Amino acid sequence: MAHLWLSVEDQRAVFPLTGEAFSLSTHPPRRICAPSSKDALNGVSLLRVENPDGAMWVIVAGADRTVHVNEFPLALGIRVLSDRDRIWVSNVGTFFFSTETLAAVEPFPGAEQKIFCPRCKLEIEKGRAAVKCPQCSRWHHQHTEMECWIYTKHCALCPQPTDLDTGYRWTPDEF
Repeated sequence: MAHLWLSVEDQRAVFPLTGEAFSLSTHPPRRICAPSSKDALNGVSLLRVENPDGAMWVIVAGADRTVHVNEFPLALGIRVLSDRDRIWVSNVGTFFFSTETLAAVEPFPGAEQKIFCPRCKLEIEKGRAAVKCPQCSRWHHQHTEMECWIYTKHCALCPQPTDLDTGYRWTPDEF
């Protein structure tokens, strides 16, 4: 799940983007149902947009706000964000956008085709506990009979650590 890194009392904090729209006109950000005309004209909004490849996040700034993304002014008041973008909003502060996700055990949602665990090579059944690797996006079994995800220190296909308490691999260096 995408999230923002922000500074709270001189410490880094994660603000999960669990919604469709957020106002970056305040610190910390606030969830909004939809950008109002006031937000659109004067504020800064962060909007989730679905596309065939998944979700993307767009930042939109009104005329009364100066916004920079990666030290560059927001051209035309709109931009699609990328992982690790640095966002600076005048009179509010700095945020860092991240698309990194954490490994979590969850019911396998199923797929149009059979999905096989890269560790044991057996099919992963819909509804069974599994983990989707945050780095390579491949599903692994993770239930009492088959602990394929935590079997070794790394994903079967990539260097992603398999400790379920690993935390985020990237945090911003500055604020």
